[in-house]
Amino acid sequence: MNPEIEASLGAVSAEVHRLDGLYSKLAQKQGTTYSFVQVYYILKFNRASTQKEISDIWQVPKQTVNNVIKKLIAEKHIVLLANEKDKREKKIKLTPLGEAYTEKLLKPFFELNELVGKRVGINLLNKLSERLNTLGNALELEMELREVSSKWETKANDDDIRG
Repeated sequence: MNPEIEASLGAVSAEVHRLDGLYSKLAQKQGTTYSFVQVYYILKFNRASTQKEISDIWQVPKQTVNNVIKKLIAEKHIVLLANEKDKREKKIKLTPLGEAYTEKLLKPFFELNELVGKRVGINLLNKLSERLNTLGNALELEMELREVSSKWETKANDDDIRG
């Protein structure tokens, strides 16, 4: 283990979690959870997605997405549509009521993002996005390569820890 790499990646991870935590606080002030905000956000910009796509994009458990979707159906904020590409999955689309709610819910997030963007500048935001994308791609690639070559060490168990 290289301590410098470990410290750097740990710092990046901590800051990403900090950002999620700050957005979660804003979601709570809006009377909801960040999971709901994430789903509304992706539906606003993609218009129709599947639960799997939402789970993959936001890296949240499918069950979390499913729980949110069930509540949004009950609130008549979304409808499920046939998916021509995959009959097993339904596309999710905001209803007019859901679109109106999304605008209201996301407005404070957009306002905050606008203020932050002006404070730090679009160039920094673009560089951060590019570099985080590069890091995410490298992490994903290394995980895939290790899975293919079976280089993962066995999981630690209590006996390993106790010695």
